[in-house]
Parts: sequence; structure tokens; C-alpha cells
Amino acid sequence: MKAAVYMLKYAWYLLAGGVALLLIYFYDGGLALKYIYATGHSRWTVNLSMLDWYYLFNLCLILPFVRGVMKRAYRKDSVEFETYKDKALRLHHSDAQANHKGRSWSANGVTTNPWEYQYSQTQSYKGAADFSFNVAKNLFLNILIIMCGPLFLVYVVVKKFRQRKSL
Repeated sequence: MKAAVYMLKYAWYLLAGGVALLLIYFYDGGLALKYIYATGHSRWTVNLSMLDWYYLFNLCLILPFVRGVMKRAYRKDSVEFETYKDKALRLHHSDAQANHKGRSWSANGVTTNPWEYQYSQTQSYKGAADFSFNVAKNLFLNILIIMCGPLFLVYVVVKKFRQRKSL
């Protein structure tokens, strides 16, 4: 059962790293899309150099290992971006609290504001911003590890050696 879990994690790491590798290959020129305008079909051109094989090696061997060891860098914690609507609501509440008189939250004696927001948070793209930030961060980390894989591997080995030495 443990082997199946490791294989599924390995497959997921390869899939997530494969997107990063494709972006590297398109930028590097290892892959190219040749469009044939007359027929409307596209054709892939593969031209892999030794550097591209190095990237593929890093994807298949080093990226899954480093992702397994450096779990803290890939965690999915919420970033909690404050949107302009949330900031406006927070400032409105602080303004109302600063200006209340005699237990009344407005100058004319009205205790509730009918124009107040109905929910504690505004409708915004806050959740989408958190998700897109995590996707972009993980994609950038994958690209960085694929390009500089052995350096991360050296970091992991040095970190483990220091931990053993301190014990």
C-alpha cells in the first residue's frame, strides 16, 4: 500500500513538473509548434540537445526527491491577500467604531445601517487569488528545481549532514 502511495505521488510530481518542463522546452527551443496554414494542422518539432536531456533527467529523478524532502516550500497555506473591497469594508468599520456616540453607531441615532454589507467578507476574487498564487509559486519552484536540480540536491544533503552532526 505504501508503494502505491509513493507511485501516485511520483506520478503527480511528474505531471506537475511536466508542465514546467514543457515551458522550459518551448523557451529553449527544444520543442516547437510548426503551423501549416494551408491545411490548418499543426506539427510538433522536437529538437532535444544535451541540455534538454539534463532537464528531463532533473524532472524524472531530482524533482520528485526534492519535492518530497522540501514539503514546506510546496505547502498550500492561504496567503490571505486583502482586496480593495475588503480594505474598504475594514476601513468603514473602523470609521464607524471611531465615530459612534453614546452607544449609537451613527450621529442621528440609527443603531443599524441598512446599507451595511450583509456578510462579513465582500464578494471578491480573494479565493481565486490565493489559488492562482499557489499555482504560480509551485510552477516557478518546479522550473527552478528542473533548471538547477543538483544544487537543490546538494542543499538537501548538506542539511541532512548538519542535522546528523548536531545530534
